Amino acid sequence: MRRLVTLFPFFRPYRWNLVTNGLLNAFGAVLSLFSFLSVVPFLRILFAGKATEVETQFVPTATDWPGMIGAWFDGFVLDVGTGQALFVVCITVIILAILKNSVSYLAMYSLATIRTGVSRDLRNKTYNRVLGMSMGWFTDSRKGDVLSRLTVDLNEVEISIVGSIEVLFKSPLIVLISIGALFALSWELTIFALIFLPISGVLISRIAKKLKHSALKGKEELGSLVNILEETLSGVRIIKAFGVERLFSKMFRDRNERHFKAMRKMYRREYLSSPVSEVISISVMAILLGYGGRIVLEGSTGLTGDWFIGYLVIFSQIIPPARAFSDGWFRIHKGVASLDRLEEMLEVANPVPDAPEGAAQMLDLKNAISFENVSFSYGDIPVISELSLEINKGEVVALVGASGSGKTTLSNLLIRFDDPSLGNIFIDGRDLKDIPVGSWREKLGVVTQESILFHGSIASNIALGDVIIDHERLERASQIAQVSEFANRLPEGLNTPVGDSGCKLSGGQRQRVALARALYRDPSILVLDEATSALDAASEHEVQKALDAAMKNRTVLVIAHRLSTVSKADKIVLLDHGKVTEQGSHEELIEKNGNYAELVRLQSFSR
Repeated sequence: MRRLVTLFPFFRPYRWNLVTNGLLNAFGAVLSLFSFLSVVPFLRILFAGKATEVETQFVPTATDWPGMIGAWFDGFVLDVGTGQALFVVCITVIILAILKNSVSYLAMYSLATIRTGVSRDLRNKTYNRVLGMSMGWFTDSRKGDVLSRLTVDLNEVEISIVGSIEVLFKSPLIVLISIGALFALSWELTIFALIFLPISGVLISRIAKKLKHSALKGKEELGSLVNILEETLSGVRIIKAFGVERLFSKMFRDRNERHFKAMRKMYRREYLSSPVSEVISISVMAILLGYGGRIVLEGSTGLTGDWFIGYLVIFSQIIPPARAFSDGWFRIHKGVASLDRLEEMLEVANPVPDAPEGAAQMLDLKNAISFENVSFSYGDIPVISELSLEINKGEVVALVGASGSGKTTLSNLLIRFDDPSLGNIFIDGRDLKDIPVGSWREKLGVVTQESILFHGSIASNIALGDVIIDHERLERASQIAQVSEFANRLPEGLNTPVGDSGCKLSGGQRQRVALARALYRDPSILVLDEATSALDAASEHEVQKALDAAMKNRTVLVIAHRLSTVSKADKIVLLDHGKVTEQGSHEELIEKNGNYAELVRLQSFSR
């Protein structure tokens, strides 16, 4: 159970709640003990009958605790009478019940903060951990499996592990206090009973280990199942267009069958825990009845019949918390399988660490952005090799080249989605790694190849990150990016909902909203990755004119396949297999008559 150490930091903020819960549970266990023992005075009154004058003249003495308490109670009965004594016992039972349940409620009250708080903090940390992962991690991970971990596995940890906190804190206290009382009643009988505990512990432990393995297998299969479901929902148009519904149905059915078998095996083992615990408990109780009854009949100890019944009542009350602890132990092993899957995300080192604490914030670009001998690889696949490039302030630099030449990867390094494997990126001579990530990205306006929109309105997508929208900037960005042109025709204008992932807008409209989002921030550095790729010719012309105006006094990195969109750039950089092969202005590269000029001729010919 060393894996549970991962959860310890989440309990630290609630340590006083834990202490309070422990004290209340201990007090509740003592009150429960007295409640159980209240059967003893009732039996003494019931079997003693009506007191006589002869009985009032003699109260037996005793040296052991049960005998002394019994002698005192017998004297009390003789003094007040059996009717009055019985009334006192009943009132005492009611008072004990009220106190015990009040304390139990207070213990559960404090536990509610711990249980929900730990779950909330774990969910927040896991989500923030996902946000902090590199783009390479998202590329390598299956989206469905990540969703399964963030939903199903987190819920399993909450139910199985965090939900078992009450059992883990309360049950041992009840058992320990009850065992202490049993030793006080009869240490010989208690030692005999404790011999059977290691046997039950071994049986339960063996089943629990097998349960964890089955649970882990079930979670992995569920992750694969969710992944297929996610791919189906996102690619349903392609599935239907190519008529491969049967193929995907078979894939889902086969994976679902594997999940069914894994979960069936897990639940069969989980359901075995309760019968095993019950058989062990009843067997021990039956042995105690035989052995303890013989002790009472022989009279070899001070244990009398009424105290023996009280002993059995206390011992029987050890069984429920012991069984609850056993069941909780099984649930924890089941939850540890989910915790292992979450741990893989929680313990992965952040590939893009933030700058050291106290590092100076990024104010503004003064001179230049420099790539010096930068190399980057996705796994074992090199994408950029010893690339050097300088982008001066206010300069528009265009990256062109074939697909897979490293254009988008270079922009990702500038945005710090990833860090170079080798080499450095300098901002005015300062290593980009020494600039706080948040401070650096505040200076950037980014438009990616995919127009990612979030559920909400057009306005909320443009003003992403602003709780209070600056309507003046919103209108200006909407005008420049030609969003107002179509938004004004919508019933709610800029407040029109875009739907899930912007599904209510066309591809060109989504791209213009994404462009407006970049311009809304009025950034000093613009990164445009195919910013006009989804626009029609008329819209592209209008947006390009707006971009030309927006690029003034800004440093701009443009990525484009269509060379017509970058012809006005101050510097055009041609990439091939992650290396700079040519760079210069459009006119300079045409005059050079190299690979860039060939690309221009090919695109002109294709039109």
